[in-house]
Amino acid sequence: MSPSSNTDRSGDPLWGLLVGCYVGLLGTPPVLFAIARLVTGDAAVLYGSAVASGTALTGLGWWVSDRRGGLAVRLGATPSRWLAGVVPLPYALGGFASLSATGAIGVVTFFGGLGAMALGSVLGVMARTRHTDAVLDGVETACEFRAGWPVAARRRAGFVVVAAVVLGSASFLAGVLSERFVLRSAGQLLLPIGIATYTATETREYTVSSAGLEQRLPVARRLWSWDAFGGYSRTDEAILLHRPWRVDHRFALADLDDPDAVETAVAAHLRAV
Repeated sequence: MSPSSNTDRSGDPLWGLLVGCYVGLLGTPPVLFAIARLVTGDAAVLYGSAVASGTALTGLGWWVSDRRGGLAVRLGATPSRWLAGVVPLPYALGGFASLSATGAIGVVTFFGGLGAMALGSVLGVMARTRHTDAVLDGVETACEFRAGWPVAARRRAGFVVVAAVVLGSASFLAGVLSERFVLRSAGQLLLPIGIATYTATETREYTVSSAGLEQRLPVARRLWSWDAFGGYSRTDEAILLHRPWRVDHRFALADLDDPDAVETAVAAHLRAV
């Protein structure tokens, strides 16, 4: 069954609600700014306006999302799903920079931007999961297993992560003390990269099918098509799925009940290298 066959499904209230909240977080600060500039800066009026506009925009976002059935599936098929977590960044930065000039509105803008960034990232994960569900609907699973990286590889990754965290923390602190934006930014990038790298080594549940390699997390699913891999290899410790310019997938043989069955399932779609 093709992904498009599920894009018309309705009844995804959680997705609609979160999209609505996202729109509300982004849309409320400009409304407050316009009211403060054009009407009044009275605190009671601004508070009431924030509640009213936030509620109205949340409802509008929910309604539009519900009308555009399958939006999550279509969005999850492309990297643009992560834009929802990036777009609010100027809001947060602008709100922080304007705190002295805009007061309470700057605070609302700053925290609204931060909240929208977090919520946008959640929407990206949800969209990816819904796309995975649509692609795998009706597809037969060839193999299912749980595995993580081999112990030695996890240990090496741990050393790299510790170095990245230490270096990132030092860079961020140096940037704060010296007021250098480049150092602060480098530190902020190294920390999440290091943490994300190590989490990739943990034991996960996987399935192999004609559609690709699926990873099942407690609250999410993701799918890599076979085109994303350049081949596979098997060592004394693990089965490796190689990805150009990316960290390879490693499945420790010690974690697999039947390594030969896993290799056979993978070999049906990838060449040995």
